[in-house]
Amino acid sequence: MSPRRDQFATVLNALARQTHTEFAEPGAVVEVLRQVDGRFSSVQRVRVATPTRAVHAYTKILKPRKPGPDELASLDRMLKREYNATALLYEALPQDAEIGAVRPIAILPELRALVTEEVPGRPLGELLEDGAVSESTLRSVAHRVGRWARVYQQVLPASGRVVLAERRDYLDARLRLIEDRVLGSGERASWLARFDALTGEIGLPDVAAVAIHADLGPMNIIVDDSGRITVLDFTMAKTGTIYHDLGHVYFHLELLAVRHPRQRERISALQRAMLDGYRPGLSAADPLFQLMLLQHAVCHLALLAERRVPMVDVAYRWYLRRRWQHCVAMLEPQSVAAGAA
Repeated sequence: MSPRRDQFATVLNALARQTHTEFAEPGAVVEVLRQVDGRFSSVQRVRVATPTRAVHAYTKILKPRKPGPDELASLDRMLKREYNATALLYEALPQDAEIGAVRPIAILPELRALVTEEVPGRPLGELLEDGAVSESTLRSVAHRVGRWARVYQQVLPASGRVVLAERRDYLDARLRLIEDRVLGSGERASWLARFDALTGEIGLPDVAAVAIHADLGPMNIIVDDSGRITVLDFTMAKTGTIYHDLGHVYFHLELLAVRHPRQRERISALQRAMLDGYRPGLSAADPLFQLMLLQHAVCHLALLAERRVPMVDVAYRWYLRRRWQHCVAMLEPQSVAAGAA
């Protein structure tokens, strides 16, 4: 259930008492512009006008997906992680000409609410679909996305290890979700074998854990008129492998190439620029990177397979199968070699 408008009114009233914010400045007028309800949160876009300036901001309320104290405790942790990630990046990147950060305005733990200033620009997802944007511009942006992933891992503290056997169990659980509707006979076993082969190439039972955005995609990357990028929405922030976020963006670029096959060469150039921005010479053929691509592909199909519409289920199963075939083609060794070239 989405938060009611009176819950947002409570948030705005609380902000009016936060003396360090523009919401509490004398003469401040707050105008609610729109509300968007998402899977994990509801967000209001507001305009705050003071006698000296006007600021656009977003107020976000996290919402539980199921009842119980454990779910509420989980939301509290998510809220704290999101605010901390936003604040640390903002402190680290104020003068960077290529990558920026969202300004955190306030956190209201008792209301499970977070307020941030709006960032000007367009989502990368829109720029990728805009034929008027030059390839050189997009390559520069992609390079900055790779650099952002590296900086994020350096700025946010993280500890521990990612146990690859646990990643295998996670993958297997999602393969089972799509086994009947998407996978052919024996495919689950073959993809688990592929995971095992990649693990063998890595040569370690676990790898270092780093801070990850965990939902980094083209629509969460804002690009301003100068090409400076800012990443939004740290609701899912956690720890994972060094290539988790890069692999997620790379995978979404692959899906774009499926929709626009004539742009395959251009998209491959963007993927290479992004990897180079993270670390010069990084290849998509790296076994840990491939392991992340495999995980993202399976999770993507599992998420799509959750949508069941009985009236069109046969057609939807065909769509899922076609999407999986594209994912399989992406993960084939020859495709990896071509993308790494």
